[in-house]
Amino acid sequence: QTVWQVQGCETCHTLYGQGGLYGPDLTHIASMRGESYIREFLVNPNAFHPNERMMPRFLLSREEVNQLFAFLSYVDASKAGQSWPPRLIQVAGGAVSVVAAGDDSMAVDGNDPVATGRRLFSSAPAVCSTCHSLEPDIVIVGPSLAGIADRAARRVDGLSAEEYIRQSIIDPGAYVVDGFENVMAQNLAEVLSSDDLNNLIAFLMTLTEEEEAGE
Repeated sequence: QTVWQVQGCETCHTLYGQGGLYGPDLTHIASMRGESYIREFLVNPNAFHPNERMMPRFLLSREEVNQLFAFLSYVDASKAGQSWPPRLIQVAGGAVSVVAAGDDSMAVDGNDPVATGRRLFSSAPAVCSTCHSLEPDIVIVGPSLAGIADRAARRVDGLSAEEYIRQSIIDPGAYVVDGFENVMAQNLAEVLSSDDLNNLIAFLMTLTEEEEAGE
């Protein structure tokens, strides 16, 4: 925690949704990315997305890297971490979501796979929004997913859009888009339930090129 504070990590990153909003929330980065990725990223952030906006190279000592990884692991496993982001509350006869007062943008019908998939896109265990934008031509780490439902159908001969998207989630290295590195989390097949995966795909299949164009 001391390294986190001294280096000013909270200037750009959030934990439990609190902090700066320039970089991604890191509440679950330890389980999403794993120790090897985090250590390498802390040593040389530019290696993972060269020539793009990036985290400064802080020249952390090995001990500081150890301490920072230990802190992020603690945050991920903590009680507060396990309850972040707010989960759906299942009640008899329906589903109610926990949302901020006055904000109905994240309200989810638990029986609607598209709505549930939309929530998964920006929350654990998927947190796709950490690396992928839904705005055309906006690159965070991975390619923008605007229009992916149509583009996916043209990516690999013999694969439907749904098959391509599913394969790309459970085996990210299978079809890496030109110009990008294979840095997507490799364990999504393990951390996503079959329902999570199906709901996420249902949402991504709504992201057509017509929607991208605002038609």
